[in-house]
Amino acid sequence: MLKIPFHIPTYEIRFARMPPALDGWIQSPCWQDAMWIHRFISVETDRPTGKKTSAAMLWDRRNIYVAFICHEEQPALLKAEAQSSAQVWNDDCVEIYLNPGNPGIEAFVIAVNAAGTVGLAHRVIDDPGWGTFKFLPPDGARAAVKLTGQGWQLELAIPFGAFQLMPPEAGAVWRGNLCRNDKLGFQWTYWALGKKTSYVYNDGQLFPCLKFSRQPASERRKLSPNACSKSMRWPSRPRFDIRGIMYDTSRGAIVLSAGYWKRMLPVLASQGINTILMYFENHMRYNSHPEFSPAGSWTLNDLTSLQHAARKYGIDVIPSQTSLGHCPGILKHPKYAHLAEAGSNSYQFCVAHPDTASIFENIFSELCRASGSEYVNINADESGYLGLCPRCRRAFPGWSPGRIYRHHIMRLYEVIKAHGKRMMMWDDMLWVFPDATEGLPRDIILLDWHYTLHRRYPSVDVWRKMGFDVIVCPGMYMVENTFWFADYGAARGAIGIINTLWESHSLPFGYYWPHLAATSWAAHAPAPPADQIGSWYEQAAVRFFDTERLGRALACRSTLMRRGHRQPAISSMDVVAARQTAEEAEYAAAICKSRGPTRDLLKEFVYSARLLRLQTETSWRSENNCLNPSFRKWARDELQSLTQEGAQMWQARTSCASQKPCFFERHAEIRRILLKCR
Repeated sequence: MLKIPFHIPTYEIRFARMPPALDGWIQSPCWQDAMWIHRFISVETDRPTGKKTSAAMLWDRRNIYVAFICHEEQPALLKAEAQSSAQVWNDDCVEIYLNPGNPGIEAFVIAVNAAGTVGLAHRVIDDPGWGTFKFLPPDGARAAVKLTGQGWQLELAIPFGAFQLMPPEAGAVWRGNLCRNDKLGFQWTYWALGKKTSYVYNDGQLFPCLKFSRQPASERRKLSPNACSKSMRWPSRPRFDIRGIMYDTSRGAIVLSAGYWKRMLPVLASQGINTILMYFENHMRYNSHPEFSPAGSWTLNDLTSLQHAARKYGIDVIPSQTSLGHCPGILKHPKYAHLAEAGSNSYQFCVAHPDTASIFENIFSELCRASGSEYVNINADESGYLGLCPRCRRAFPGWSPGRIYRHHIMRLYEVIKAHGKRMMMWDDMLWVFPDATEGLPRDIILLDWHYTLHRRYPSVDVWRKMGFDVIVCPGMYMVENTFWFADYGAARGAIGIINTLWESHSLPFGYYWPHLAATSWAAHAPAPPADQIGSWYEQAAVRFFDTERLGRALACRSTLMRRGHRQPAISSMDVVAARQTAEEAEYAAAICKSRGPTRDLLKEFVYSARLLRLQTETSWRSENNCLNPSFRKWARDELQSLTQEGAQMWQARTSCASQKPCFFERHAEIRRILLKCR
């Protein structure tokens, strides 16, 4: 026997009378009384690293249970590419070493990577006397991994039978070690028991003792070891007069019917929303110019009907009609093709053509007469094709683009003003052509849009200094954009916030419910602290669907987008996040008791999450040459199911067939990949 001149610590594995759920969330009551170890040290320095790791163990007569919580600021860069159990050790993973004292075997080893792939092996003492890794099939071992806003975590069940072992008796002692293999940080760490650690990473002779305790773990629910302890009250006192969302009916989007929006009114009102900015290019039919609107487009009667219904909920529906750029749906019609500005590829109207002024005077006059809102938005964004054609050069000799732009804006302003309405417009072209602001009426409301993550948005300061009323307009991409832009605007006297939703290809409105929640919060309160964004997602999910788990999955997805360098190809973590979001969406649907429009939003979100999961995993497997037969079969069946569900969803929400190919473009791309890789 070796005479070891230092203390070998003992870890108490408590008995689980009720096994953990093994869903990866580590919320089962039994984990609350497990002995959690929060100190992991580096094999190179004997000190903790900058990344926190926590772990605990339990047991019953069938399994050893292990839980890990691994903090990681850049989860998008985690390596989890193993295609077989033997490759798991090459990834970011955790490792469990167990030594029950079997002759000839130094340790049984289990590894689980950040995608949940399990590897089993034993290190056999053979000739010439060193341990040799021999890989085993991972039969029976079950792992559930979850990505979170702080990193990744897992629950693992290791059956004693996986290593052909008999269950130990209470009081039995094994040896073991728990380790984290951090490929991203180039660190190998292991748990440090006691005040002074004398054992090392992988020496089975010095592993800590693992005592199978008689003491049972609790069956009562307490605070989870990784639960967010900070709770936030959902705000209800408005800080903006205008609190709204914008929906794009035209660019690759499903043209949701007025009836659909009527059904959504109670949900919007419950979140403190009082404005819908309804964006149209060629999907509003005007009596004076009906030709460019495809079958199933909105009519002015649809608009006024929705406005009447929305008024009962305190919601104003503001019409938003393009008037210069973003007009290919109009200009590609043969009757209007001659009005396109040179070089714009039928994207933008020629300002100098007399028919341009006539058409928009007719359109906006009709719109103003029909609409019950006091506001009309002329858009006029991204309209840089100015003064290029011979007609413009003759009509505006020596004029700058900004002066030509202002000329067009003033024509529309006079029409709208004559009908007693107040004009809105996007602000970007005034920023590009500053001379366009000279003499521009200050009662025009500027819709200041920014879709990137900044803490400062100086254009708000400029417009307010110049005397314009401003509405801040973030985009439905990252909730932090909504929070931070709203804070900046509120501090400078902005009159409102309108969160914009553009080009919702293949994804129905319900997919964007987190941004509806973000709009609700930002319209009433300052941004949550950065370290509470995860808690905010959880609270938002509880508010809408009675489950915090979906919020955790979305917090993880947000972290992947913000804190990881996005590779050209899809990463394995994108696959894990997409799969996790779809699973938690389906779990929310199973437990949610809400009915009516809230249930409709959840149904749309589940459909969207499943579709994105299928697209993400199919693309990743195609890029990595691992479209195996079993996955192909699942993917084909899932695609067929989603196509049928999507067709039913489409039919119930719109009658505008012109946009149907856009709604099914993701389905078409998945089908193309599966056919290509047969």
